[in-house]
Amino acid sequence: MLTDNESSEFLYAYEQFAIEFFWLIVVITVNIRENKLMKHSLLPLIFAILISLLCAGCASNSMDLADDAATTVILEQVKPAEPTVLAFSKETLNDLLIADIALLRQQYFIALPLYCKQALDTRDPGVTEMAFGIARHIENADKTLQMASLWLDIKPQSGEAHRAMLQAYALTGNAIDALPHADWIYQNEGDSSVLLAVTAIAEGRKEAQIDALLAAYKAIRLQSSEDYIGRLAIAMLLRESGRLKQAEVAALNFTRRHPGDPRGSLLLAQIYNQQDRTGDAINLLKTALEDFPASYKLRLQYARLLTISDRENALEQFEMLRLANPRRSEVNFLLALLYLDREMPAPAQQLLLPLTRDPSFRDDASYHLGSIAESNGDWTSAVGYYRQVHSGTNFLTAAARTILLLLEGENLEPARQYLRETRASAPQQIGSLFELEANLLISKNLPEQALLLLSEGIQQRPEDQNLLYARAMIAEKQGNFARAELDLRVIIAQDSNNAAAINALGYTMVLHTQRLDEAYDLIQKAYTLQPESPAIIDSMGWVLYKRGENEKALGYLERAMEMMPDPEIAAHLGEIHWVMGNREMALKAWQRGLQRVPEHENIVTTMQRLGASHSEVDQEQ
Repeated sequence: MLTDNESSEFLYAYEQFAIEFFWLIVVITVNIRENKLMKHSLLPLIFAILISLLCAGCASNSMDLADDAATTVILEQVKPAEPTVLAFSKETLNDLLIADIALLRQQYFIALPLYCKQALDTRDPGVTEMAFGIARHIENADKTLQMASLWLDIKPQSGEAHRAMLQAYALTGNAIDALPHADWIYQNEGDSSVLLAVTAIAEGRKEAQIDALLAAYKAIRLQSSEDYIGRLAIAMLLRESGRLKQAEVAALNFTRRHPGDPRGSLLLAQIYNQQDRTGDAINLLKTALEDFPASYKLRLQYARLLTISDRENALEQFEMLRLANPRRSEVNFLLALLYLDREMPAPAQQLLLPLTRDPSFRDDASYHLGSIAESNGDWTSAVGYYRQVHSGTNFLTAAARTILLLLEGENLEPARQYLRETRASAPQQIGSLFELEANLLISKNLPEQALLLLSEGIQQRPEDQNLLYARAMIAEKQGNFARAELDLRVIIAQDSNNAAAINALGYTMVLHTQRLDEAYDLIQKAYTLQPESPAIIDSMGWVLYKRGENEKALGYLERAMEMMPDPEIAAHLGEIHWVMGNREMALKAWQRGLQRVPEHENIVTTMQRLGASHSEVDQEQ
């Protein structure tokens, strides 16, 4: 008999399970109606699990259910095997039910280990396929390869299992081991396109790996009618490895032997472009489009290259692409950028708005929509769009623009609150956001608060070299060389070849100590690592000057000034000229620096210390 309390707990648990059961049935029913689960091998199993647990009165926890779209995506990633229902243990049934409910909530960290465990325990092809699909969806390379390998071991004659291996090796970047599976698919199913797909896995790989792949392609047995696949793949790999002359010969040979295949012209245009022969590439594509006017890839490449030399024609080509492919996000985005380049924000905005719903373009589209709104004076909308930028190359710029728009006089709190919220929602950008807030505080002359903030960031990310460097530079400006030295030495301990940190330590040592020999050794090492860095060349000149080696110092500083006419370098160069008696040269150096930054602090204080006046500099102008 149940007590009143036990009865309440049972009813609550049963109620929670009923909710989960209802939503799971809804998801399954919707997917069946859309023909998405009709062949899914786990469908009979899921119903068996639900009936079994319903009878047993089992309950799940009461977390909110998530959208089932992600689950549907996983189920559609590979073609399901034919239904098979095995007699599973209670433990297996329980694990799979928990995993399926976790999938509904997009809790992949729960679902994946459960499915992988049961795949290994049961060796059921349907369970293994599902485990592979989850791992592939979240791009867990190790588990994807493990489950694909298991699937192939269970069903070695399955084309889908071999395709799963291709996907797994694509994640790990292993083109060599992927090729035999592509060859199996070609030999058994006649699909030669997979052989070319493997070349994409080789992108960015070392030359030795590409050489091994080239040899492997040459060893593949192709029917005479399809030997062009091997020739095209080899030409593509030669281009990828940077052997452009060989790639050009191979591509030209392919286009001559297969004039009806536009891929040869496309590849040859890419090779020309890599050789800085953009005009040849454009002419080739223009001619090819006369033979293949409907080729999307040819016209897209042609339009892209035209943006370099003929944007009016490029706009026309992108409009043609959009007319033929109105839902191609890539085309709409590039066309929007062209409109923005031509200062036509209205059509750009119409193209960008739908792209905020496309995960691949959401961040960039939101950023440009924010820019349009800001230029129109609609700061509220601009902030709204900028705050939707969560990653990508425009993330920090969007964050910086948001801060500027949120600043109200001397009230920093709205901007700082935004940065705190963004750090919580974008943890992968936390270091850069701490730096951004520190720069904001410095701009408001609040260095002590900036130091405290950076210390908070370093506490959360103790190995973040950018945060350590930023704190060191602020500490040095505050005269706290000991703090700066400690942070810079932490960076150097992590990366003994960090030229920027080594140079910064040597240079600040010159400014704040008499340890000139140690400073020289540090700067010499930085110079060895980066001999073309103007900042390091300037440091070398300055430490030599401090050691009394004026002639050597002058050569370094003149070289640094020619490479980068920075006011800081101008201050150093002017001082050495002045001390060496070259007063006219000193005044010219300072004047050159002041032209870039009027009243530059270091130039002004240097002139005052040496007894030079502004009037003398003005006379040099």
